[in-house]
Amino acid sequence: MYWYYVINIFVLCSVALSFVNDERLRQSVQAIYFPSVIFVLVLFVGFRSRSPDYDNYAVWFDWVSAGHLLAEDWAKDPAFVLISFIVSMLGIGLVGVTLAFAIAALASQFVLSRIVSDRKWITLFFYLVVCRTLVGSDMASIRSGVAIPLMSISIVFAFRGKRKIALLLYIVALAFHLSVLIGLVPFVLAMSKVRFTSRGWIVCVALVTVFIKAVLGNLLVLLSLFSRLTPYTGNLVESHAPPSAYYVYIVARILLLALIAMFCWDALTAENRMMLFCYSIGICLQIIFIFNNALSWRSSDIFGMFDIAVLMIPLKLMKGYYRLSYAVGLVAFGLALFQYSLNVMEPYRWIFA
Repeated sequence: MYWYYVINIFVLCSVALSFVNDERLRQSVQAIYFPSVIFVLVLFVGFRSRSPDYDNYAVWFDWVSAGHLLAEDWAKDPAFVLISFIVSMLGIGLVGVTLAFAIAALASQFVLSRIVSDRKWITLFFYLVVCRTLVGSDMASIRSGVAIPLMSISIVFAFRGKRKIALLLYIVALAFHLSVLIGLVPFVLAMSKVRFTSRGWIVCVALVTVFIKAVLGNLLVLLSLFSRLTPYTGNLVESHAPPSAYYVYIVARILLLALIAMFCWDALTAENRMMLFCYSIGICLQIIFIFNNALSWRSSDIFGMFDIAVLMIPLKLMKGYYRLSYAVGLVAFGLALFQYSLNVMEPYRWIFA
């Protein structure tokens, strides 16, 4: 697992830029850093030869290359099929697909970091994104790895009134992975110019969570066995019980939500409140699907970019030693996320080995 840690440390080094007070120097170094780190990450992700679901994508690519395409293939996963078709027409192997998805995922994550994060904290924001997505999404669930940041950008743009490009991005996100349909509620609300001025939006999400959990709990267990979900859930009997640390994580997320909503609401921008609403939906999904650890994590991960955005909010409100301590805590949290995601990975191997 050596190379994973090397990549993590490489990205981690940039976090120090967030504490450089000279704005011109900080931005100059960032201008050099981001192209370099994204280039390295694209090569690292795109040139891998093994990862979860890699064999499935290889079989799927061979199927497309052989011309065995059906209408349902285009309807089910049009982006993967289209990219595979173009790559195969160019005479390039599966590496062309993995590189294309790596570029799309990392570029989308960088764009989201730029439009959501303060410039001072952008390297810390991007580091947390890498810790959360590099292994679990960019190198495994490559379709959702592109779809989720695209969906997140579309919601932000919709909230800012850029409705045409927001709608286009959301449609593209759906083409990569239909799971982002879960983001339709905040997307429609943002397109409808809802400003989330009241804490009632958070309370509504909590009430919906209680209702679904109480009334539809058994039905959800049955739905988790649906064939399209089995790649995400695995064997329900073997994986239904989350580890105790997972419950602690959910409680910590709820506590952060409560603290921000109760004590910092008036200091939040309208966009911060929208992100807090999306964050609360992620918690809702975690609790609803808690009977299956994999499904609980995968469903809440759809709003994972907003999780990071909410984690960054206290940095704007803190000063001095408290801000520094909180930033160090975020780095430690990122390392924990990264370590957790490595549990499903094999040692890194690249295609030229």
